[in-house]
Amino acid sequence: MRPPRSPRAAARARALVVAAGTALAALSVACGGGQTQGEAFDPRWKDDGGAGIAAFQQRFAGRPVPLGADVAVGVVAGSGARQLVGVPLGGGPAWTFTHPLDARPAVAGSVVVGLGQGELFALDARTGRLLWTRRAGGRLRGAGDDGETTVVSLVSTTGTLSVVLAIGHDGMVQRQIEDSATIGVPAVVGRYAFLPWQGRYVTVFDLQTGGEVARALVRTEVSRAFLLGGAVFFGGGAAATRLDEAIGLGAAGRASTARLPARELPGAPVWMTDGTEVLAPIGSAEDRARLYARPRASGPPGVEAERFAATYYRAAVGLDARSGELAWAHAGEADFLGGAAYVGGFALCDARGGISFLDARRGAVAGRASLGRPVQACVVQADGLTAAALAAQRPERPTTAPDPP
Repeated sequence: MRPPRSPRAAARARALVVAAGTALAALSVACGGGQTQGEAFDPRWKDDGGAGIAAFQQRFAGRPVPLGADVAVGVVAGSGARQLVGVPLGGGPAWTFTHPLDARPAVAGSVVVGLGQGELFALDARTGRLLWTRRAGGRLRGAGDDGETTVVSLVSTTGTLSVVLAIGHDGMVQRQIEDSATIGVPAVVGRYAFLPWQGRYVTVFDLQTGGEVARALVRTEVSRAFLLGGAVFFGGGAAATRLDEAIGLGAAGRASTARLPARELPGAPVWMTDGTEVLAPIGSAEDRARLYARPRASGPPGVEAERFAATYYRAAVGLDARSGELAWAHAGEADFLGGAAYVGGFALCDARGGISFLDARRGAVAGRASLGRPVQACVVQADGLTAAALAAQRPERPTTAPDPP
Protein backbone atom coordinates (compact mmCIF):
# COMPACT_ATOMS: atom_id res chain seq x y z
CA MET A 1 0.00 0.00 0.00
CA ARG A 2 1.39 3.40 -0.95
CA PRO A 3 1.29 6.37 1.48
CA PRO A 4 -1.31 9.04 0.59
CA ARG A 5 -0.09 12.08 -1.30
CA SER A 6 -0.07 15.53 0.22
CA PRO A 7 -3.15 17.67 -0.52
CA ARG A 8 -1.02 19.96 -2.67
CA ALA A 9 0.37 17.06 -4.72
CA ALA A 10 -3.06 15.53 -5.03
CA ALA A 11 -4.54 18.80 -6.23
CA ARG A 12 -1.90 19.09 -8.92
CA ALA A 13 -2.43 15.57 -10.22
CA ARG A 14 -5.91 14.31 -9.57
CA ALA A 15 -7.56 12.83 -12.65
CA LEU A 16 -6.20 15.33 -15.18
CA VAL A 17 -7.16 14.26 -18.66
CA VAL A 18 -4.70 16.07 -20.88
CA ALA A 19 -5.30 17.76 -24.18
CA ALA A 20 -3.87 16.09 -27.23
CA GLY A 21 -0.96 18.51 -27.50
CA THR A 22 0.11 17.89 -23.92
CA ALA A 23 -0.16 14.17 -24.41
CA LEU A 24 2.08 14.38 -27.47
CA ALA A 25 4.69 16.33 -25.57
CA ALA A 26 4.68 14.21 -22.43
CA LEU A 27 3.98 10.77 -23.77
CA SER A 28 4.10 10.91 -27.56
CA VAL A 29 0.53 9.58 -27.70
CA ALA A 30 -1.00 10.72 -30.97
CA CYS A 31 -4.72 10.57 -30.36
CA GLY A 32 -7.96 12.48 -29.96
CA GLY A 33 -10.97 11.61 -27.86
CA GLY A 34 -12.75 13.20 -24.94
CA GLN A 35 -10.82 15.23 -22.39
CA THR A 36 -11.89 15.52 -18.78
CA GLN A 37 -11.00 17.03 -15.46
CA GLY A 38 -12.37 15.50 -12.29
CA GLU A 39 -11.70 14.04 -8.86
CA ALA A 40 -11.40 10.39 -9.84
CA PHE A 41 -8.15 9.62 -8.02
CA ASP A 42 -8.29 11.98 -5.06
CA PRO A 43 -6.80 10.09 -2.06
CA ARG A 44 -8.65 12.44 0.32
CA TRP A 45 -11.89 10.72 -0.67
CA LYS A 46 -13.99 9.97 2.39
CA ASP A 47 -15.10 6.37 2.75
CA ASP A 48 -18.86 6.27 2.23
CA GLY A 49 -19.24 2.86 3.83
CA GLY A 50 -19.66 1.19 0.45
CA ALA A 51 -22.89 3.03 -0.40
CA GLY A 52 -21.68 4.41 -3.72
CA ILE A 53 -20.29 1.18 -5.13
CA ALA A 54 -23.32 -0.77 -3.85
CA ALA A 55 -25.67 1.61 -5.64
CA PHE A 56 -23.61 1.32 -8.82
CA GLN A 57 -23.66 -2.49 -8.60
CA GLN A 58 -27.45 -2.47 -8.40
CA ARG A 59 -27.62 -0.41 -11.61
CA PHE A 60 -24.92 -2.53 -13.25
CA ALA A 61 -26.39 -5.92 -12.27
CA GLY A 62 -27.87 -7.75 -15.21
CA ARG A 63 -25.67 -6.01 -17.75
CA PRO A 64 -24.12 -8.67 -20.02
CA VAL A 65 -20.39 -9.15 -19.45
CA PRO A 66 -18.90 -10.62 -22.65
CA LEU A 67 -16.64 -13.64 -22.67
CA GLY A 68 -13.13 -13.18 -24.00
CA ALA A 69 -11.22 -15.28 -26.50
CA ASP A 70 -9.75 -18.58 -25.36
CA VAL A 71 -6.22 -18.28 -26.69
CA ALA A 72 -2.52 -18.78 -25.95
CA VAL A 73 -0.04 -16.20 -27.24
CA GLY A 74 3.72 -16.78 -27.22
CA VAL A 75 6.66 -14.45 -27.78
CA VAL A 76 9.35 -15.74 -30.16
CA ALA A 77 12.81 -14.20 -30.47
CA GLY A 78 13.59 -12.36 -33.69
CA SER A 79 16.24 -10.11 -35.20
CA GLY A 80 15.28 -6.52 -34.42
CA ALA A 81 11.64 -7.45 -33.73
CA ARG A 82 9.83 -10.22 -31.95
CA GLN A 83 7.24 -12.52 -33.39
CA LEU A 84 3.96 -13.24 -31.67
CA VAL A 85 2.37 -16.64 -32.27
CA GLY A 86 -1.16 -17.40 -31.17
CA VAL A 87 -3.48 -20.37 -31.21
CA PRO A 88 -7.16 -20.59 -30.20
CA LEU A 89 -7.56 -23.07 -27.35
CA GLY A 90 -10.87 -24.33 -28.64
CA GLY A 91 -9.45 -25.24 -32.05
CA GLY A 92 -8.69 -23.22 -35.14
CA PRO A 93 -5.69 -22.09 -37.17
CA ALA A 94 -2.67 -20.53 -35.48
CA TRP A 95 -1.41 -17.08 -36.45
CA THR A 96 1.75 -14.97 -36.34
CA PHE A 97 2.49 -11.25 -36.08
CA THR A 98 5.88 -9.52 -36.04
CA HIS A 99 6.51 -6.28 -34.17
CA PRO A 100 9.10 -4.82 -31.74
CA LEU A 101 8.10 -5.33 -28.11
CA ASP A 102 9.21 -3.26 -25.14
CA ALA A 103 7.07 -5.29 -22.72
CA ARG A 104 5.10 -8.49 -22.66
CA PRO A 105 1.88 -8.27 -24.67
CA ALA A 106 -1.45 -8.31 -22.84
CA VAL A 107 -4.34 -10.59 -23.76
CA ALA A 108 -7.69 -9.12 -22.74
CA GLY A 109 -11.17 -9.90 -23.98
CA SER A 110 -11.01 -10.26 -27.74
CA VAL A 111 -7.67 -8.52 -28.31
CA VAL A 112 -3.92 -8.80 -27.89
CA VAL A 113 -2.29 -5.46 -27.05
CA GLY A 114 1.43 -4.73 -27.47
CA LEU A 115 3.78 -1.78 -27.40
CA GLY A 116 7.20 -1.42 -28.99
CA GLN A 117 9.42 1.33 -30.40
CA GLY A 118 6.80 3.99 -29.77
CA GLU A 119 3.90 2.16 -31.40
CA LEU A 120 0.88 0.73 -29.57
CA PHE A 121 -1.09 -1.94 -31.42
CA ALA A 122 -4.04 -4.27 -31.01
CA LEU A 123 -4.70 -7.61 -32.72
CA ASP A 124 -7.78 -9.77 -32.94
CA ALA A 125 -6.89 -12.47 -30.40
CA ARG A 126 -8.51 -15.28 -32.37
CA THR A 127 -7.00 -14.52 -35.79
CA GLY A 128 -4.01 -12.25 -35.20
CA ARG A 129 -5.50 -9.66 -37.57
CA LEU A 130 -4.21 -6.14 -36.93
CA LEU A 131 -7.02 -3.93 -35.62
CA TRP A 132 -5.19 -0.64 -35.10
CA THR A 133 -1.89 1.05 -34.34
CA ARG A 134 -1.15 4.38 -32.64
CA ARG A 135 1.96 6.28 -31.70
CA ALA A 136 2.54 6.03 -27.95
CA GLY A 137 5.33 6.39 -25.44
CA GLY A 138 5.85 4.84 -22.04
CA ARG A 139 5.53 1.17 -21.13
CA LEU A 140 2.58 -1.22 -21.11
CA ARG A 141 1.14 -2.39 -17.79
CA GLY A 142 -1.95 -4.13 -19.08
CA ALA A 143 -5.28 -3.84 -20.83
CA GLY A 144 -8.97 -4.63 -20.61
CA ASP A 145 -11.45 -5.20 -23.43
CA ASP A 146 -15.16 -5.88 -23.85
CA GLY A 147 -15.25 -6.69 -27.55
CA GLU A 148 -15.82 -3.07 -28.59
CA THR A 149 -13.53 -0.91 -26.47
CA THR A 150 -9.98 -1.55 -25.29
CA VAL A 151 -8.70 0.26 -22.19
CA VAL A 152 -4.90 0.37 -21.96
CA SER A 153 -2.85 1.19 -18.85
CA LEU A 154 0.61 2.68 -19.43
CA VAL A 155 3.36 4.10 -17.27
CA SER A 156 4.77 7.31 -18.72
CA THR A 157 8.24 7.62 -20.22
CA THR A 158 9.36 9.43 -17.05
CA GLY A 159 7.94 6.69 -14.83
CA THR A 160 6.07 9.24 -12.70
CA LEU A 161 2.61 9.22 -14.26
CA SER A 162 -0.05 6.71 -15.24
CA VAL A 163 -1.84 7.02 -18.57
CA VAL A 164 -5.10 5.28 -19.42
CA LEU A 165 -6.38 5.22 -23.02
CA ALA A 166 -9.84 4.01 -24.03
CA ILE A 167 -9.68 3.05 -27.71
CA GLY A 168 -12.44 1.66 -29.89
CA HIS A 169 -11.78 -1.30 -32.15
CA ASP A 170 -11.76 1.22 -35.00
CA GLY A 171 -8.63 2.78 -33.48
CA MET A 172 -10.29 6.00 -32.32
CA VAL A 173 -9.37 7.22 -28.84
CA GLN A 174 -12.52 7.79 -26.80
CA ARG A 175 -10.90 8.97 -23.58
CA GLN A 176 -7.42 9.59 -22.21
CA ILE A 177 -6.52 10.07 -18.56
CA GLU A 178 -3.28 11.04 -16.89
CA ASP A 179 -2.65 10.96 -13.16
CA SER A 180 0.17 10.53 -10.64
CA ALA A 181 -1.74 7.65 -9.01
CA THR A 182 -0.30 4.25 -9.92
CA ILE A 183 -3.06 2.62 -11.96
CA GLY A 184 -2.87 -1.12 -12.52
CA VAL A 185 -4.50 -3.41 -15.09
CA PRO A 186 -7.99 -2.15 -16.03
CA ALA A 187 -11.23 -3.75 -17.16
CA VAL A 188 -14.08 -2.28 -19.20
CA VAL A 189 -17.75 -3.09 -19.79
CA GLY A 190 -19.63 -0.70 -22.04
CA ARG A 191 -19.20 2.88 -20.89
CA TYR A 192 -17.58 1.91 -17.58
CA ALA A 193 -13.87 1.39 -17.00
CA PHE A 194 -12.73 -0.25 -13.76
CA LEU A 195 -9.39 1.25 -12.72
CA PRO A 196 -7.49 -0.21 -9.71
CA TRP A 197 -5.05 2.12 -7.95
CA GLN A 198 -3.07 2.61 -4.76
CA GLY A 199 -3.35 -1.11 -3.99
CA ARG A 200 -6.82 -0.93 -2.45
CA TYR A 201 -9.17 1.25 -4.54
CA VAL A 202 -11.06 0.58 -7.77
CA THR A 203 -12.49 3.65 -9.48
CA VAL A 204 -15.50 3.10 -11.74
CA PHE A 205 -14.92 5.67 -14.46
CA ASP A 206 -17.62 6.73 -16.92
CA LEU A 207 -15.94 6.93 -20.31
CA GLN A 208 -18.77 8.99 -21.76
CA THR A 209 -19.05 11.72 -19.14
CA GLY A 210 -15.43 11.53 -18.01
CA GLY A 211 -15.78 11.17 -14.25
CA GLU A 212 -15.80 8.78 -11.35
CA VAL A 213 -19.25 7.34 -10.68
CA ALA A 214 -18.29 5.05 -7.80
CA ARG A 215 -15.31 3.76 -5.88
CA ALA A 216 -14.74 0.38 -4.29
CA LEU A 217 -12.50 0.03 -1.26
CA VAL A 218 -11.19 -3.52 -0.87
CA ARG A 219 -9.15 -4.73 2.09
CA THR A 220 -7.14 -7.28 0.07
CA GLU A 221 -4.40 -6.34 -2.37
CA VAL A 222 -5.92 -4.97 -5.59
CA SER A 223 -3.91 -4.08 -8.68
CA ARG A 224 -5.97 -5.79 -11.40
CA ALA A 225 -9.53 -5.58 -12.66
CA PHE A 226 -10.61 -8.33 -15.03
CA LEU A 227 -13.60 -10.02 -16.65
CA LEU A 228 -14.02 -13.76 -16.23
CA GLY A 229 -16.94 -16.08 -16.78
CA GLY A 230 -19.36 -13.20 -17.27
CA ALA A 231 -18.40 -11.43 -14.02
CA VAL A 232 -16.16 -8.52 -13.02
CA PHE A 233 -13.35 -9.11 -10.52
CA PHE A 234 -10.84 -6.97 -8.62
CA GLY A 235 -7.73 -8.87 -7.61
CA GLY A 236 -4.09 -9.11 -6.72
CA GLY A 237 -1.75 -11.36 -4.80
CA ALA A 238 -3.73 -14.35 -3.54
CA ALA A 239 -7.30 -12.94 -3.63
CA ALA A 240 -9.98 -11.96 -6.15
CA THR A 241 -13.12 -9.98 -5.21
CA ARG A 242 -16.27 -10.26 -7.31
CA LEU A 243 -18.42 -7.26 -8.19
CA ASP A 244 -21.77 -8.46 -6.84
CA GLU A 245 -24.37 -7.53 -4.23
CA ALA A 246 -21.76 -7.81 -1.46
CA ILE A 247 -19.27 -5.35 -2.96
CA GLY A 248 -20.44 -2.57 -0.64
CA LEU A 249 -19.06 -4.63 2.25
CA GLY A 250 -15.54 -4.58 0.81
CA ALA A 251 -14.29 -1.95 3.26
CA ALA A 252 -15.41 -4.20 6.11
CA GLY A 253 -13.65 -7.19 4.57
CA ARG A 254 -16.93 -8.98 3.81
CA ALA A 255 -17.14 -8.77 0.02
CA SER A 256 -17.34 -11.92 -2.14
CA THR A 257 -13.63 -12.67 -2.14
CA ALA A 258 -11.94 -15.88 -3.26
CA ARG A 259 -8.68 -16.55 -1.43
CA LEU A 260 -6.05 -19.22 -1.83
CA PRO A 261 -4.70 -20.92 1.30
CA ALA A 262 -1.18 -20.11 2.40
CA ARG A 263 1.20 -22.88 1.39
CA GLU A 264 4.99 -22.99 1.14
CA LEU A 265 5.91 -24.04 -2.39
CA PRO A 266 9.14 -24.05 -4.41
CA GLY A 267 9.84 -20.67 -5.97
CA ALA A 268 7.30 -18.89 -3.73
CA PRO A 269 4.71 -18.67 -6.54
CA VAL A 270 1.94 -16.06 -6.60
CA TRP A 271 -1.54 -16.19 -8.13
CA MET A 272 -1.62 -12.69 -9.61
CA THR A 273 1.47 -10.59 -10.19
CA ASP A 274 1.40 -6.90 -9.32
CA GLY A 275 -0.64 -5.20 -12.04
CA THR A 276 1.40 -2.01 -11.75
CA GLU A 277 4.57 -3.78 -12.88
CA VAL A 278 5.76 -3.87 -16.49
CA LEU A 279 6.56 -7.45 -17.50
CA ALA A 280 9.55 -8.11 -19.75
CA PRO A 281 8.98 -9.75 -23.15
CA ILE A 282 11.11 -12.70 -22.03
CA GLY A 283 9.86 -14.94 -19.25
CA SER A 284 11.70 -15.06 -15.93
CA ALA A 285 12.04 -17.46 -13.00
CA GLU A 286 8.87 -15.90 -11.54
CA ASP A 287 6.94 -17.01 -14.63
CA ARG A 288 8.15 -20.58 -14.12
CA ALA A 289 6.81 -20.61 -10.56
CA ARG A 290 3.17 -19.48 -10.61
CA LEU A 291 -0.25 -20.29 -9.18
CA TYR A 292 -3.36 -20.68 -11.34
CA ALA A 293 -6.97 -20.60 -10.12
CA ARG A 294 -10.38 -19.52 -11.41
CA PRO A 295 -12.66 -17.59 -9.05
CA ARG A 296 -16.33 -18.51 -9.23
CA ALA A 297 -18.42 -16.11 -11.30
CA SER A 298 -21.53 -16.83 -9.22
CA GLY A 299 -22.60 -18.49 -6.00
CA PRO A 300 -20.48 -18.62 -2.84
CA PRO A 301 -17.02 -17.08 -3.24
CA GLY A 302 -14.25 -19.56 -3.94
CA VAL A 303 -12.45 -21.17 -6.85
CA GLU A 304 -13.77 -23.59 -9.45
CA ALA A 305 -13.48 -27.32 -8.65
CA GLU A 306 -11.89 -26.37 -5.29
CA ARG A 307 -8.51 -26.72 -6.98
CA PHE A 308 -5.60 -24.47 -7.79
CA ALA A 309 -2.42 -25.40 -9.64
CA ALA A 310 1.19 -24.51 -8.97
CA THR A 311 4.06 -24.75 -11.43
CA TYR A 312 7.79 -24.93 -10.82
CA TYR A 313 9.76 -25.18 -14.06
CA ARG A 314 8.66 -28.54 -15.59
CA ALA A 315 6.54 -29.63 -12.64
CA ALA A 316 2.87 -28.85 -12.05
CA VAL A 317 0.84 -29.86 -9.00
CA GLY A 318 -2.83 -29.60 -8.12
CA LEU A 319 -3.76 -28.43 -4.63
CA ASP A 320 -6.95 -28.39 -2.61
CA ALA A 321 -8.25 -24.80 -2.55
CA ARG A 322 -9.50 -25.13 1.04
CA SER A 323 -6.69 -26.99 2.77
CA GLY A 324 -3.74 -26.56 0.42
CA GLU A 325 -3.14 -30.32 0.44
CA LEU A 326 -1.55 -31.97 -2.58
CA ALA A 327 -4.07 -33.60 -4.95
CA TRP A 328 -1.94 -34.59 -7.97
CA ALA A 329 1.36 -34.01 -9.75
CA HIS A 330 2.25 -33.72 -13.44
CA ALA A 331 5.64 -33.67 -15.19
CA GLY A 332 5.84 -31.46 -18.28
CA GLU A 333 8.12 -31.73 -21.31
CA ALA A 334 9.56 -28.22 -20.85
CA ASP A 335 9.42 -25.32 -18.39
CA PHE A 336 5.94 -23.92 -17.91
CA LEU A 337 5.89 -20.19 -18.75
CA GLY A 338 2.22 -19.28 -18.48
CA GLY A 339 -1.26 -20.60 -18.08
CA ALA A 340 -4.85 -20.08 -17.03
CA ALA A 341 -7.55 -21.96 -15.17
CA TYR A 342 -10.73 -22.84 -17.05
CA VAL A 343 -13.94 -24.48 -15.81
CA GLY A 344 -12.76 -27.99 -14.94
CA GLY A 345 -9.07 -27.69 -15.65
CA PHE A 346 -5.86 -25.79 -16.30
CA ALA A 347 -4.25 -24.80 -19.60
CA LEU A 348 -0.47 -24.61 -19.15
CA CYS A 349 1.89 -23.27 -21.83
CA ASP A 350 5.54 -24.41 -21.93
CA ALA A 351 8.78 -23.19 -23.45
CA ARG A 352 8.47 -25.59 -26.40
CA GLY A 353 5.22 -23.90 -27.36
CA GLY A 354 3.04 -26.77 -26.16
CA ILE A 355 -0.22 -26.24 -24.29
CA SER A 356 -1.33 -29.01 -21.93
CA PHE A 357 -4.93 -29.19 -20.69
CA LEU A 358 -4.98 -30.82 -17.25
CA ASP A 359 -8.08 -32.07 -15.47
CA ALA A 360 -8.59 -30.06 -12.29
CA ARG A 361 -9.60 -32.96 -10.07
CA ARG A 362 -7.08 -35.62 -11.11
CA GLY A 363 -4.38 -33.86 -13.14
CA ALA A 364 -4.86 -36.16 -16.14
CA VAL A 365 -4.02 -34.74 -19.57
CA ALA A 366 -7.36 -33.82 -21.19
CA GLY A 367 -5.90 -32.51 -24.44
CA ARG A 368 -3.05 -30.67 -26.07
CA ALA A 369 -2.49 -27.77 -28.47
CA SER A 370 0.65 -26.20 -29.88
CA LEU A 371 2.01 -22.82 -30.86
CA GLY A 372 4.25 -24.64 -33.30
CA ARG A 373 7.61 -23.35 -32.08
CA PRO A 374 9.55 -22.61 -28.88
CA VAL A 375 8.60 -19.42 -27.07
CA GLN A 376 10.34 -17.10 -24.61
CA ALA A 377 7.15 -16.06 -22.83
CA CYS A 378 3.52 -17.14 -22.98
CA VAL A 379 0.21 -15.52 -22.03
CA VAL A 380 -2.95 -17.64 -21.81
CA GLN A 381 -6.58 -16.55 -21.53
CA ALA A 382 -9.31 -19.13 -20.91
CA ASP A 383 -12.65 -17.43 -20.37
CA GLY A 384 -15.40 -19.50 -21.96
CA LEU A 385 -13.41 -22.73 -22.25
CA THR A 386 -14.75 -25.73 -20.31
CA ALA A 387 -13.62 -29.28 -19.71
CA ALA A 388 -16.86 -30.52 -21.28
CA ALA A 389 -16.18 -28.57 -24.48
CA LEU A 390 -12.67 -29.98 -24.69
CA ALA A 391 -13.95 -33.52 -24.22
CA ALA A 392 -16.46 -33.01 -27.02
CA GLN A 393 -13.77 -32.08 -29.53
CA ARG A 394 -12.58 -34.72 -31.95
CA PRO A 395 -8.93 -35.67 -31.44
CA GLU A 396 -6.87 -33.66 -33.88
CA ARG A 397 -3.23 -33.15 -34.58
CA PRO A 398 -1.92 -30.03 -32.80
CA THR A 399 -2.29 -26.90 -34.89
CA THR A 400 1.02 -25.25 -35.72
CA ALA A 401 1.75 -21.69 -36.71
CA PRO A 402 2.78 -21.07 -40.32
CA ASP A 403 6.40 -20.37 -41.09
CA PRO A 404 7.24 -16.66 -41.18
CA PRO A 405 7.63 -15.16 -44.65
